[in-house]
Amino acid sequence: MSDVIVIGSGVIGTSIAYHLAREGAKVTLVDKAFDAATKPAATWASAGGLRSQGRHAEDQPITRLAAQRWKTLSEELDAELEASFGGHLHIAETEAEIPVIEQRLAADTAAGLPIERVEGSRLRGIAPALTENAIIGAYTAGDGQAHPGRTARAFACAAERLGAKLIFGQAATIRMEGGIATGATLADGSILSGGQVVLATGAWSIELLSKLGILLPLRWRGLQMLLSDIAEKMLAPTVTAVGRNLSLKQTPSGEFMIGGRWIAAPVASGFGSTCVDAHVARQWSSAAAILPALRSRRLAQAWSGIEAQSIDSLPFIGRTRIGGLNLATGFSNHGFQISPQIGACVASDILNGHEPLLAPFEPHRHDGIDPAKVAAFIAEPIAC
Repeated sequence: MSDVIVIGSGVIGTSIAYHLAREGAKVTLVDKAFDAATKPAATWASAGGLRSQGRHAEDQPITRLAAQRWKTLSEELDAELEASFGGHLHIAETEAEIPVIEQRLAADTAAGLPIERVEGSRLRGIAPALTENAIIGAYTAGDGQAHPGRTARAFACAAERLGAKLIFGQAATIRMEGGIATGATLADGSILSGGQVVLATGAWSIELLSKLGILLPLRWRGLQMLLSDIAEKMLAPTVTAVGRNLSLKQTPSGEFMIGGRWIAAPVASGFGSTCVDAHVARQWSSAAAILPALRSRRLAQAWSGIEAQSIDSLPFIGRTRIGGLNLATGFSNHGFQISPQIGACVASDILNGHEPLLAPFEPHRHDGIDPAKVAAFIAEPIAC
């Protein structure tokens, strides 16, 4: 019998398993994928940004702690995470967009984030290859990027070294006895018993929870990512822009990674998504408008992954009204940066009692919400 069963092997689930094992808990991590982060879920849909600016105020305490962790996480996990820290630059291209930058600067400064207003030669010095239309930016020098898949696998391997049991290639459902979550039933019929269960399955949480009578205001969307061929190094920070669906970075190996909430289409049957050619073209064009050098680059790869989005864009983390069942889902496109500290907080919450940093993400905070509002949110047309 395990102390804790963690269902889901994305970067959130593997982080939770690692931190539980680090605290001495007997942990089993299970996923229907055949290795950590190998199914097209939220970790696939992540652009790998380690962004502390422009986040919800509720995120900031965990964000700041996570930012400290990322500096030494490769050494802690004894793994290459492709982490680099060239900063994050959010730019405006027109005078009309400047107030948006000013608002971000004011909000993040008030939250205690070291964020800088940059323009002119300072902006050009940070990202000389950007379009000349970039007139002002909000810059956080300590931000950066890492590889989501490598990070999830590193957490899983570190958890295993600490004694966690990893079970891949097996879908799991939550096992209930007397109204309490007591473990998981695997696809082959075998039963895992555990004192606590953590559901960290992203968009797949919607169906698993509905079987237990828990209907959260969650929806799933497919997000697509683009990768260029290898180019000479010219872009240190991750770049986003006011009014654009854009997250643009150059990886340590030289490719340009282009994300930014470009929606993929649901597959005709089953649960999945596929890239939309028209969106791929617009996504690339938007990035090239910011980084003109992209016009001479080649698209090397395009893919999509499924992300769970909550109605308030905040995740659902913590204990549910079902005894023994804990959630960590609905990270709404911004879970990667905080994943190390989410793992630590969930482990603390399970092993030591209430974790105050998780209070804003309480799973049942929307229990009294108007069902019509939830239905409208879930049914909102899928479009860019």
